[in-house]
Amino acid sequence: MRKNVKFLAVFGIAAALFGGSVMMSNEVGTNASAQAATISMSSAKKAGYSKSRVLKANKGRLSQSDKNKLIKGSMVGMKSNNWIDTDASDRAKIVNVTNLSWSDKVELSHFTMNLINSARRQMGKKNWTYRKGALKFADRTAAQYYNNNRSCWDSDHYVAGIQRAAKQSGLNSSVGQVYEDEAGLPISSDWHGQTRSMAALKNQIYFNVKQMVFGGFYGNESDYNNASRYTEWEHAGDLLGLRSSNGFDAKTKYFGVSFSGLKNDDSKISVHMMGVAKRYIKNYKKFNK
Repeated sequence: MRKNVKFLAVFGIAAALFGGSVMMSNEVGTNASAQAATISMSSAKKAGYSKSRVLKANKGRLSQSDKNKLIKGSMVGMKSNNWIDTDASDRAKIVNVTNLSWSDKVELSHFTMNLINSARRQMGKKNWTYRKGALKFADRTAAQYYNNNRSCWDSDHYVAGIQRAAKQSGLNSSVGQVYEDEAGLPISSDWHGQTRSMAALKNQIYFNVKQMVFGGFYGNESDYNNASRYTEWEHAGDLLGLRSSNGFDAKTKYFGVSFSGLKNDDSKISVHMMGVAKRYIKNYKKFNK
């Protein structure tokens, strides 16, 4: 499975999105706002968003009629899902996105995963699970991007870097790009560097996940009704487990998220959402280290 779709997304000024994911104890994010943020699929499904259409889109068998219905459902999904972090501690807490504490990264991994899981459950799919090894893999991937000055604003995933990070994490490094859904944090006049409030960061991640699920939307709220802004469902196919009808999709994945910047442009922050299917773990001891 390869995820090689790139598109730009505008939110305020600009953002980018790029896709196409032995047991150990979980570390749990404690912020209550993580529980309040969800992606509702109800209105989108009523308007035409369906498992079968997302699957057809990922298999290249989507008719124009089905595409129109999927776009209509995605439009409704973008418009009907709105969440703002009102947690006072999140609003007061200022973080450097590319230099987060471990506890902050754990919290944000849970927050992002909970958003994905809220959509997965409504599509009849099992939850993904946070694992320390997946977060370390995300960190290693972010380091590869930074050290080689790569980002989601490039034309493709940095596959060589992902492969090196996978090998370091005890994962199969010869299967290509099967791990990462990549986004770019929205750039706005308020938050355009590497520093922002935790609330702003969660708001932006919410927008990124919403984009991924609903047609790879790019634009701002004034563009929600523009059908040309909904261009792909590979992100949705991966996040929702709807890429293959032949049993290829993993029933669940281990998940972690990390962030990287660019050496010459601190306004561009890449978000590395890493999903690890069990079949790709070659060395559990190394993965869980």
